[in-house]
Amino acid sequence: MHTLLTRICEGSGTMNDLNLLVDLCDTIKETSLCGLGQTAPNPVLSTLKYFKDEYIEHIVHKRCPAGVCNIQAPALDAVSEGVLA
Repeated sequence: MHTLLTRICEGSGTMNDLNLLVDLCDTIKETSLCGLGQTAPNPVLSTLKYFKDEYIEHIVHKRCPAGVCNIQAPALDAVSEGVLA
C-alpha cells in the first residue's frame, strides 16, 4: 500500500495503481487473521471513499489540490526551462 500511495503522491501513479490499491486493501481486510490487519486498510479506504477526486487529480492532472505533495506539472517544468517561453 505504501508503495502505491507514494507513487500516486509523487505524480507517477496510474489508474491501474488506484484499482490495485483498492483490491489490495480489500484483500488485506478480508484475509487478515487479526483485528489490526483487518482494520489497517481503513484509513486508505476512507480517503478513497471521500476524496477519490483528489487521487484522480494526482494521477490524471499531476497536481495536488491540497498543495501538500511535491508534484510539478509537466507544463510548469517546460515554462521554467524556457521551452514554452
